[in-house]
Amino acid sequence: MRIGIDLDGVVVNFTKGWTTHYKDEFGKEIKEEDEVTWGLSKPLTHFEKEADFWNWARDLNGSTVFRNLEPYDDSIETMKKLSFDGHEIVIISSKPWWAVTDTFLWIGENKVPTREVHFTEDKWKIDCDIYLDDAPGQLENYLKNKPNKVIVRFIRPYNKPLKGAADITSWEEFYSLINSMS
Repeated sequence: MRIGIDLDGVVVNFTKGWTTHYKDEFGKEIKEEDEVTWGLSKPLTHFEKEADFWNWARDLNGSTVFRNLEPYDDSIETMKKLSFDGHEIVIISSKPWWAVTDTFLWIGENKVPTREVHFTEDKWKIDCDIYLDDAPGQLENYLKNKPNKVIVRFIRPYNKPLKGAADITSWEEFYSLINSMS
């Protein structure tokens, strides 16, 4: 099967990455459970607009916020197992243009088992059998535009259950779900 997998919030802990930089620079600690809505400006941060957050995230000590993110437990290992089992891992991420180089470096250094990477806001246009994502809008788009595909929501504090999407809380659960379909 072709498995379309998002990166931020699914493979890597984007929240921990940006909040660590934010605390170092601005002194305010933001916990992962504090991020209960989609958006990174006020009231979570001091940034007035989303664009202000992203302008800040473009250059954190010479790299983008995406350069040194930590993978979630078992994310890389599970993708390797899925690849070894014969599945195609397709990375589908909606990143700003300025993050692409750092993201490719991260994918290579972390040995993500993929031969196919897409950077697009219209993730649903990439044909896969299964999609794994955490972004509320992306999940809704998958459900609307890919009704005959398997849509899997990685549960996070900022997303809610959606009719038609399977829910998981760990990579172990995702692996079991894929095995139950193979």
